[in-house]
Formats: sequence, structure tokens, C-alpha cells
Amino acid sequence: MFGTAVRQLGYAWSMMSGRRFRIRDVRALVEDTRATMEAFGSPGEGSEDMLAAADPEIQEDLTKRRLRRTMKHAKAEVPYYRHLEADDLADVPPTPKQALRGMPAAFVSELAHPAVLAHTTGTTGSPTLVWFSAYEVELMSYMAALAAMLNGGLRSEHVWANAISSRSIAQIVAERAVPMTGAGFVHLGMIDPRATLDRLATPLHVPGKQPLITHLNLTASYLAALVQEAERGGWSARDFGLVEITSGGEVLTDALRLRAEEALGAKVFDGYSMTEVAPVAGRVCDDGHLHLPTDQGLIEVLDPVTMEPAGPDAPGVLVITPYSTFRDTTLLLRYVTGDLVRTLPEPPTCAMAAIPATSRVLGRAVDAEVSTRDVLDLLQAEPALPLPTRFAIEDGILHVVSGKDDPALLGRLEERAGALKIKDIRLIETPDDLPHPCHVRADLIEQSFEHAAPLSIGVR
Repeated sequence: MFGTAVRQLGYAWSMMSGRRFRIRDVRALVEDTRATMEAFGSPGEGSEDMLAAADPEIQEDLTKRRLRRTMKHAKAEVPYYRHLEADDLADVPPTPKQALRGMPAAFVSELAHPAVLAHTTGTTGSPTLVWFSAYEVELMSYMAALAAMLNGGLRSEHVWANAISSRSIAQIVAERAVPMTGAGFVHLGMIDPRATLDRLATPLHVPGKQPLITHLNLTASYLAALVQEAERGGWSARDFGLVEITSGGEVLTDALRLRAEEALGAKVFDGYSMTEVAPVAGRVCDDGHLHLPTDQGLIEVLDPVTMEPAGPDAPGVLVITPYSTFRDTTLLLRYVTGDLVRTLPEPPTCAMAAIPATSRVLGRAVDAEVSTRDVLDLLQAEPALPLPTRFAIEDGILHVVSGKDDPALLGRLEERAGALKIKDIRLIETPDDLPHPCHVRADLIEQSFEHAAPLSIGVR
């Protein structure tokens, strides 16, 4: 007990001071938390304080300290920021995604020890390369394990499956973090949706684990592909043992979430993360707010044109500065993520109100005043359209992949599209007919020569 208290104090000191963590302390906290939960079923008194948001005044002071240290490291060690004269972050020009994508080495600290290269999927452009040190990977893994146990309810009898790109830092961290909790980890990858459904429904026969995979982590478009295959293939929620699905990396609509919950039988949680700004991440609450904790990085919402702070109830782009406490290799100041959100008109009163919030991610601006979410909300409310949803807007005309000419479907879409600032809607048969490509992460299907034996659907 005394040793645990000392380790918690060490953890808290690093959080308060903005200095590097002692990895052995964080690792021991994970081990202590797991042992306590396995013995007593709960993490113990005061454990929630490790992940809880600080008092606003304390948080403001911490933010200033962390920013000073982060800027000091960036200006002294990173070639891209070496000639930066600003002493206040607000005076630092935002860092465009194109800069990191075009010259990733210019953002690597000259004092770093790069160990792992992760990169984005490249669905919205060339992949962005991001280096991480062993310290960063270990720290993020242990902190992810703590969060999974304390906030996510992950237990040793559970089995977590990742169906995301193996190139992202999220995959690298998860395959280390999940086993630390005692839970089983399965790297499904992004394979043919039929094969994934087969694996989700096939008993594992592993001692000490639930008979079927319980947790699934994936992107929204791949979730859509699973829903489409489940509905067409006659699968039902009874075929699976899922208790929680986490979607991230793309816009998740309410319509898709509800269809997925019905088809797969588990609650779907909407999250936000990206390789470039890890470990900064957020989660959508039941009231539909995206909550982004401020202890791992500074979150700004800036007008996408002026790059000034967005006003109340106004659209803006997420601009994130990960703190050097957690990042010591690829250092970024005011990184423009490209992800649009809307500021809230007033402070939230939801269950997660202590954590700063915005609207859910709107995606990108696909045309003038139309965002990805605007279009997906319209299209995914229509079950007759194939999943994953594919569309393009050109000259104010919305082109939608429907697979066939369907006047009744077109009429329903036109009736509901009144609020969208588009001129017309046209249904087309295949993605090849779009005026420009519509890439989604579900396109990154991995080739597999494994052919699972067909299952008897609905029979257990």
C-alpha cells in the first residue's frame, strides 16, 4: 500500500511539474491497479484522481508550465522551430499539416532517440510520418492501460480486437496496453468484412477469457462495412459476444451508430485521436459533445480562415500542441489537424462537463459551407444506400454512389436535403463514376489467403 501511494505521488508530481515520467513508476501503477481490480473488483479509493481533470485554476497554472517547457524544447531542439522568436504560444504561427507531411525530419528533436516510425493511412493525402521514442511508446502504452481499466472497464476476462491500420500509433500502443490489463488482444487487421464477422462469432476456447471477442476497435467506415455485411449476410446480434465497440478516425453518424448497435449487439462509442498528436485524444459523451482532456496537450479551436480563436457556436479547426512531457521526438506546436468542430454556445452540463468540450467532429469542408458530417448525416439516414457511404461534391452538385437508379430514393434524399447548401443530387452506380475519388479507411483491406469454414448463422 505504501509503495502504491509513493508511485501515485510520483505520477502526480510529473503531471503537475510537466517533467518526464519515471516509466517504472507508471508501470508499477498499472500492475498495482490490475492486482487491486482482480482482487477486489474495483481500483480502490482515490484511483480516479489519476485520470480526473484538475480544478480549473490549477489546470490553468499547469497549462502555462507545460507550454513553457514544450516551447523551450521545440525552439532549442527542433529545426522547424529553431528560428522562432515568439515567447507566447499565441504568437506562434500554426503548423500546417503539409509542413509535417513534406519534411517530417524537420520536426524531430535533435536530442531524441527515435525508435518507432508510425504514419497515417493517407486517405486524405500522402501518409504523414511521425517518429516516436521508446519512452513515448512505453508511456502511452501504460497510460492507455490505466485508462482502459479505470475508465473503460476492461478486465482480464475480456478479449479486445483491433481492426485498424497496423501503421498507426494507436495499433502500436494498443497491442502493448491491452495485455497489461490482463485482457486478451487480437490483431484482426482490416480484412474482408466477412472474415471479421466469422472471427467475431467463432468461440475462442481460451482459459480465463470470455468465449467470444468482447471489445472491438475500428474506424467508422470499416464499421459501416461490417454493418452492411451483417445485414446482407443474415447475421444477428445473438451471433456475437461484443460488449463495447470503439470507433475513431472518421466521422461517425448517429444513424450508423444505431444500425451498428442493432446489428452487432454492443454499445458504440465515438472517439477522437490521430497519430500526429498522440496521446491527445477525446471521447464523445451521451449528449453528443467531444470532450478533449487538457492534461496531455493544449486544444485550440481556430477559425479556419483567419486562424484566430473561433467564437461561441462557431465552426473552427482543431489545433493541438502535445506537451513535451509526453512527446520528446516529433515535437509539434499548434498543429492544424484539419478536423472541423463547432464551439459550444455555452459550457456543457453533461456527465463529462469537467472536461472541455466541442461539438462532435464535423470532418472536412467538402464544399463551401458543407462538411463531411452534413453529407453523411443525410446519406446514412437512408438505409437503401450502400455502406460504406461514398460521395463527392462538384460545382455544388452532390454525387452519391447508390448502385442503381432509384427515383424514389432520390426523391427522399432531395426532400431531406433542404438545409444543405447544394444545387442538386445525382445518383451514380459505382465509385468510379464519381467526379473525384472518395477514399475511406475501409478501402485499406488487407489481403488474406485464409478461408474460414462457413458458420451456421444463428445456431449456437
